[in-house]
Amino acid sequence: MKRRLLSCLLCAGTFAGSALASSLPPGTLLAVDQTAGTQHLGSLFTVNQSNGQRIVFSDFSNTSQGVTGVDPNGVAWLPGQLLGLIPGSVLVTDGSGGTDERGALYRIDPSTGQRTLFSDFGNGLQGPLGIYPVSVLAVPPGLLSWSGVLVCDPYAGTNGQGALFSVDTNGHRTVLIDFGDGNGPQGTYPDSMALYGGLLGLGRTVLVADGSAGTNQHGALFSVDPLGKTRTVISDFGDSSEGWVDPNPLSTPVGIAVSPSNQVYVLVDEAGTGGAGALVEVNATTGYRTLVSDFGNATQGTIGASPSGVTWLANYGGLGVSDSLAGTGGNGTVFLVNPATGARTTLSDFGNTAQGAPGAEPSGLAVIQ
Repeated sequence: MKRRLLSCLLCAGTFAGSALASSLPPGTLLAVDQTAGTQHLGSLFTVNQSNGQRIVFSDFSNTSQGVTGVDPNGVAWLPGQLLGLIPGSVLVTDGSGGTDERGALYRIDPSTGQRTLFSDFGNGLQGPLGIYPVSVLAVPPGLLSWSGVLVCDPYAGTNGQGALFSVDTNGHRTVLIDFGDGNGPQGTYPDSMALYGGLLGLGRTVLVADGSAGTNQHGALFSVDPLGKTRTVISDFGDSSEGWVDPNPLSTPVGIAVSPSNQVYVLVDEAGTGGAGALVEVNATTGYRTLVSDFGNATQGTIGASPSGVTWLANYGGLGVSDSLAGTGGNGTVFLVNPATGARTTLSDFGNTAQGAPGAEPSGLAVIQ
């Protein structure tokens, strides 16, 4: 696989910016760091959208906060009542957690930072086994639409071509979408998801980025119907008739964000000038791609290195992008990206301790709704 594995590949009060967990208000930006924490087992940070200040909300090395992590990588907000769980929760995937290191889905209390094992992807009693789950998406109820929790595993499914698992309130799993079956074009390495909304919840689909599908394995953007269990390719990242194509054969889509007006943005690692990454806008109807920000182009702002996660920030009116290797000491950064101009500014430098507890490898991003 051309995409590197995210891992195989701060105890409260210890550092400046660390704090005991408190209730997370709506609008809070969450950032999962795969190798931060007191024993480098990962941390969940909150990041202030105004000044970039970081606080360790849950240290995956700290046993007093619950089950320890191995390689936490993806994060999502689970609204209250979606699975009959009140209040809401933070969900975090761990690609190498669980039994036999086949992955885990953790649930984190938004008031205390306490972690529990929600679904063990190595436990066959909870459903089909995983291999390396990397992202999670909570789909709220909508009119005539599927709702629930999805977990993406790029190595599960038929012939290891990827799968989306549905996880119920008890942590039991079923394979909802198998990218190796015949219910649509096949995938190769599906790794990230976002919800594309319709009016009043009608016509909603799940967008899935695949890092190695498409022409010349440049990647593809799928639209998935969870109800019909079918999929189509919206945009083939190797097809020049659909707009921007990166010349680097190793470039790979790694993240998706959707604005409130349903503009679709895809983050591409190892693309752009010097392979520093790129952000493109994709027309959800035609699949046409337009380059928004080249992370190797200094005229657009601070240079990136290896972008890994993206989310829409309503408070900012633009995009937040995590980069696992940028920033002071290569400890990672969260950028702000203006979708109209592609201009980048640094929101939080994870190597700058003046902004809080240090990070090491920020990856997944999410916002409390």
